[in-house]
Amino acid sequence: MFLPLPCKTPIFHNYPFSHNTPFLISFVLIPFLLHSPISSTFAAKTMNGNETDRLSLLAIKAWIIEDPYSIMNSWNDSVHFCKWVGITCGHLHQRVTSLNLTSYNLVGSLSPSIGNLSFLSTLNLNLNNFRSEIPPQLGRLFRLKYLDLSNNSFSGEIPANLLAVLALFGFV
Repeated sequence: MFLPLPCKTPIFHNYPFSHNTPFLISFVLIPFLLHSPISSTFAAKTMNGNETDRLSLLAIKAWIIEDPYSIMNSWNDSVHFCKWVGITCGHLHQRVTSLNLTSYNLVGSLSPSIGNLSFLSTLNLNLNNFRSEIPPQLGRLFRLKYLDLSNNSFSGEIPANLLAVLALFGFV
């Protein structure tokens, strides 16, 4: 059973920094929390970058059926995805800003997951053998400033939503 203790004055009443309690909490409690196991787990997850980008890159890898130079071997969990061959990330948020797989003679299809790389500004897949259609999900990449899909075996038409994005930047 809970019994309240008789107390007529606030607990910090006689403490000299009672008006600075938030100040004290920030200098005493926060450093303690920063070194706790809970914060270490949180820091590890946020320091590893964006999980959506990592999963999207792994999906792109899964759609590649031939990799004569074995560059996709670097695309694994032993190293952060920003250090994978062909990947450049922004410094602030550790999000993929460039995917440059030019001249690796990769064979496969371009995964629709490419559209989940929302910070992508450069996509260079020149001189590979990507087949099938260009995924319409590329049209979601409104930060895209450079796109090179030349010297591949894409089929079909350029998706209308991608044309709309390219038109915004005067490419069409």
